[in-house]
Amino acid sequence: MLGLARNVAERVAFLVVSAIVVVYGAYQGLQIEAVSFDVWGLFVRVAMIDAIPAALVFAAIVVLSGAMLAREVHGEGPEGRVREGPRVAALVPAFRDGDVLEESVGTLVTSNYEDLEVAILTEPGDRETKARARELAEHPDVQVLENRYPGSKAGAIDDAVERLDADVFCAFDADERVDPAYVPTAVHALTEDGRDVFQARRVPRVSGPVEALAYGERLLFHAGHKLVEPLGFTYCRSSSVAFTPEAYEAVDGLDDMLTEDLDFAHECFRANLDVQQTRSLTNEMEAPHTLSDLWGQRKRWRMGHIEVLVKALRGGFTHGGWRGALSTCRLATTLAAGLFLLALAAKILLLLVLDLEILFLVPLAAIALATLPVVLADRQAGHIPQASPAIALIPLIYPGFGLLNIRSLLAYGLSWDGEWYQVDKTGS
Repeated sequence: MLGLARNVAERVAFLVVSAIVVVYGAYQGLQIEAVSFDVWGLFVRVAMIDAIPAALVFAAIVVLSGAMLAREVHGEGPEGRVREGPRVAALVPAFRDGDVLEESVGTLVTSNYEDLEVAILTEPGDRETKARARELAEHPDVQVLENRYPGSKAGAIDDAVERLDADVFCAFDADERVDPAYVPTAVHALTEDGRDVFQARRVPRVSGPVEALAYGERLLFHAGHKLVEPLGFTYCRSSSVAFTPEAYEAVDGLDDMLTEDLDFAHECFRANLDVQQTRSLTNEMEAPHTLSDLWGQRKRWRMGHIEVLVKALRGGFTHGGWRGALSTCRLATTLAAGLFLLALAAKILLLLVLDLEILFLVPLAAIALATLPVVLADRQAGHIPQASPAIALIPLIYPGFGLLNIRSLLAYGLSWDGEWYQVDKTGS
């Protein structure tokens, strides 16, 4: 009964808070902004509603971030590659992933790197995944390890790093298709260039409209990251990632959290590790196939973001100092940015209501201009095997961030009981 009451309270609060943010955004958009300046002795005063400069500034930021991302995606990437030598262990945690395991394992065993061992990390009691893992382990370079710290991806990776002797570790999701050049490039970055962590880009495979939305969301996600990387914060995750044993020890491994990868990224930043992000090297992951799965997965990720922020506010990180303060600020501003985008969407929609169609179209044109070069690159690389009209819905992802943040904040505070959402994977 208490659980039902909490769920109802969460939904009602979600509607109320979302409406308040939208109304506030529209109200702010109607406020008059005036700018005065002197042109050759002639005093000029320009007045306009706040929605106009807000839309123009947003468009400029979108184009800038999109150009930065496109430049990296279209770039040649690191030239250095190591094809043999250092021992590399590729870790593939798997839970109820028997149907998709061959995606990651199959592409890893055909990697352009010689000294590679693939370890499938299974959970006790997951008989179907274990059975498929044992079949794949018939390959001489594949083995199966049962997680001694069961219950989480973080525990599985921590356990494997303890048990395996390797110079470089790589971690991948079970449904990933790994670029053959990934391991050679990562090994060069870690052993020759002296990096601590290497991260490639991952994109959802586009096979339908929902998958196209997931792809668009990731595209905007990467573009947004480009704006903060000049400040020194480079994201690294627990998939499509490579790291040295020393780097892993420096952050005390992965913590058992909803988003252990986000926690890992902030641990690396706080510990001042050298992280290289290479988005010209792209691996694929399976996208959610239903709107329910897409929402559920993204909501889990956002609640994990909140969990990491709470950890930071409670002093749960080992490393602090100015890098710790910047890390905490980054976590908080990301959540606030979602609310800002929802309010901004109300301002832009206001332009259409006021018959200012041309100004309304400026942000939409900016989004198209920012995303098209990356979409074309991924289309050429085969990550988007078929065109989907749903890609045209990418602008809706911006206010969607705001709605997702509101719902996740309320769920974390009112109804979350520790459970986490897992999407259905089919291998498509």
